[in-house]
Amino acid sequence: MKTELFSTADQVAAGAAAYLEREILEALVHQPSYSLAISGGRTPWEMLKILSKADLPWQRVNLFQVDERVAPDGHADRNLTQLFQTIAGTQMVTQLRIFPMPVLAEDLEEGCHEYTQVLHEVTEGKGLDLIHLGLGSDGHTASLVPGDGVLNIQDRLVACTQNLYQGRIRMTLTYPLLNSAKQLLWIVTGSEKKEMVQRLLQQDPSIPAGSIRQENALLMVDQAAMER
Repeated sequence: MKTELFSTADQVAAGAAAYLEREILEALVHQPSYSLAISGGRTPWEMLKILSKADLPWQRVNLFQVDERVAPDGHADRNLTQLFQTIAGTQMVTQLRIFPMPVLAEDLEEGCHEYTQVLHEVTEGKGLDLIHLGLGSDGHTASLVPGDGVLNIQDRLVACTQNLYQGRIRMTLTYPLLNSAKQLLWIVTGSEKKEMVQRLLQQDPSIPAGSIRQENALLMVDQAAMER
């Protein structure tokens, strides 16, 4: 995995925004649309805030969620709530094609199936161009959390956690989909992540993040998370 080290979390956010802007522009020269999936987090939202100011053909960009908490619309726990707060007042709101995870579906398993179908239809079966991932201090990524049965799912691209995690059931992209992305962008900041960063780089299979393929991955990390 390629690694880019920055002094601060804010520099990571700016670097990631610039990277995504380049990737989107270059891809749209050769293809009609660009599809990416975004995880939540303070630094990623700052990245998105910076990216929202870029002069991009947003109507050709499809934005999916990597994971989402099962919570009411507008709830502060929802990544979607944070997303809309982040891009408020920008061109993204009216032009970006946003596809929220259906976490309010009466049947969550059916909701997972529906989201898989949407992903397939929008990307015309070609898969996601880029998936952005974060890293928890417990080694989780997306909502692939330690000890949950969702880690063992290999026959579905979208699934729900079997147990509560931090008080919520989560809907998440699974390993088969994460490992099929054309590109992966990891954004990791904060001193509480430094042990897990090392275990990620070593592809430690004992943490959920360690089972993600690294051939087409870029890790953008701040100094605090890389200090040993």
